[in-house]
Amino acid sequence: MAALQFATVSFASGAALNDINVDTKSVLIIGEKASVLTDKALPLAELALPTDFVAPIANNTTECITAYLDGRIVTVATFSHKRSRTLGPVRGDAIHELLDANPGKGNTVLIVLLTCEEQVLPALKNNLTLKAIAVARAFPLYSNKQKKDAEKSIRVHFVLGATIANISIEIEKIQTVADAVREAGKLVDMPPNELNTKTYLEFVQRVWSEKLETTGTTITVIAGKELEERGFEGIWNVGKGSQHPPVLIVLSHIPSTTVPVPIKSVAWVGKGITFDAGGLSIKVSGGMVGMKTDMGGTAAILEAFVATVTNRVNTNFALHAVLCVAENSVDARSFRPDDIITCYSGKTVEVMDTDAEGRLCLMDGVAYASKDLAADVVVDMATLTGAQYVATGNYHAGFISNCEELEKDIITSGKKSGDLCYPMVYAPEFLGVDKALPSKVADMINWKETPASSSVAGMFVGAHLVPDEKWVEGGEGKWAHIDIAFPSVALDRGSGFGVGVLYSLAEELNEKWKKKESSLIAHSLEE
Repeated sequence: MAALQFATVSFASGAALNDINVDTKSVLIIGEKASVLTDKALPLAELALPTDFVAPIANNTTECITAYLDGRIVTVATFSHKRSRTLGPVRGDAIHELLDANPGKGNTVLIVLLTCEEQVLPALKNNLTLKAIAVARAFPLYSNKQKKDAEKSIRVHFVLGATIANISIEIEKIQTVADAVREAGKLVDMPPNELNTKTYLEFVQRVWSEKLETTGTTITVIAGKELEERGFEGIWNVGKGSQHPPVLIVLSHIPSTTVPVPIKSVAWVGKGITFDAGGLSIKVSGGMVGMKTDMGGTAAILEAFVATVTNRVNTNFALHAVLCVAENSVDARSFRPDDIITCYSGKTVEVMDTDAEGRLCLMDGVAYASKDLAADVVVDMATLTGAQYVATGNYHAGFISNCEELEKDIITSGKKSGDLCYPMVYAPEFLGVDKALPSKVADMINWKETPASSSVAGMFVGAHLVPDEKWVEGGEGKWAHIDIAFPSVALDRGSGFGVGVLYSLAEELNEKWKKKESSLIAHSLEE
């Protein structure tokens, strides 16, 4: 396992490169080709490298070159600069793939070069965070190998292409986000015999006591039969067939404020199926492999919440993380096709397929967020449908929203963080539950084969936001459903996808509400 430390942000010119203490036997320098070939961008003299060291890269002979000098391994590697309009300013995927192939030998100094274009203010901070997230993905935390890999440290230094006056970069905040991405990936990688609903709850409680309690964050736990007694029949039915009872975990952080303006409320709701056998609508054996990752939505939301609260991003809104955790097993107690479930929203669902269980958990989660937490914005995140792969592929999450402004914010936040998101069809007239999932005996069914099935699955979740009139398009409530089924895993490891886009979205919302708050205060003072 590698200890990952983000150490400095330096300038390519002047003495600032002296901040980079190259005291390891492995040095890895990465950047776009333009950065690598820029004069003074590489500390060639400091590393005793010849001035023509990168000539093969300049001549397009190779994209990666390694030298062994005085007992030190030095590697310089470049990654693609090609970016279409649906990608962000930095190819985070290319950085991840490059470092996965070239992780460094033992303790390593990793120098990440930025182009002059990437460091234009105010985008610099986002670009640094985006690259940090990509680096973090390349060094996963989880391993249960009996032959342990040697412990090593990766010390990361960002080098800017030009000097910027009066710049302040809070490297510790970048570290917090990168650590959150790695922790989320670790949760996704954990096998279900280690991470079940009980151990997951214990993990969240430990995170709360060690990292969040001092921030004023509160934790609420509704577990086992209490879920049924309180009306959370979606989560309860999905998890009641497992030896590990289902649980709803809610983390809430309300910032202290003396400003006489009503504070906004944001709820992130995650699907946390610790293993999905499909229930009585059982998956075929091959279809079960990898279903340990079906809790990726809660992993991303938990760790995004930790990073957001730790870095004090949500100064203008209350933030809630609603984690819907269950295991979908086969048992005599398992729920069945043809069962009718009364959800926390008060609506009824006729079960057609017990393997469409994630939406049954999320429906209770979003109902709780809209009823009990009185959220103004609800974002649910889940590894929900295989059809997401067909709709948006491996690198982009697919999402729908009832609000065009929120849709644009999510696209922007995805590009800023590298957690790319692309909108799917939002059309209740064609894809809403009344049209796509009608039932003769209940308010809706939970599944049938439909066109645009990822959108339909999201529409099913959104149908349980209450009251209905608040959450229609143009209503007061803003909602988005983000399906991360395939981006949640990259290069066969948990990617921590979702942490970045939620963290960046929190920044976007906080900044918007900060401006509105200032305007309201100024108006009230005038009166």
